[in-house]
Amino acid sequence: MKVSVVICTYSMDRYEVFCDAVDSVLEQTYEPLEVVLVVDGNETVYERVIAEYGDIDNVVCHNNDENRGISYSRTKGAELASGEIVALIDDDETAEP
Repeated sequence: MKVSVVICTYSMDRYEVFCDAVDSVLEQTYEPLEVVLVVDGNETVYERVIAEYGDIDNVVCHNNDENRGISYSRTKGAELASGEIVALIDDDETAEP
């Protein structure tokens, strides 16, 4: 059963902890795993996300057309997810191995 994990972010001020969250999910051993990254209307953050994670096969990247808030971003991430199970993790948390 495929699991999709949605992680949303919006600011360069949070980018380092966001990367910690993303990396902790990518390091999981469960297969198949998809990571959905949603940027809430910040083109600078989105460009950096694409540069860092855009070439990874199991990663989907999306940028909202404007800042719409966490609820909208999580809903958008769930819509983009292809897994039978969708999990959400905050951008300042890390997943346990």
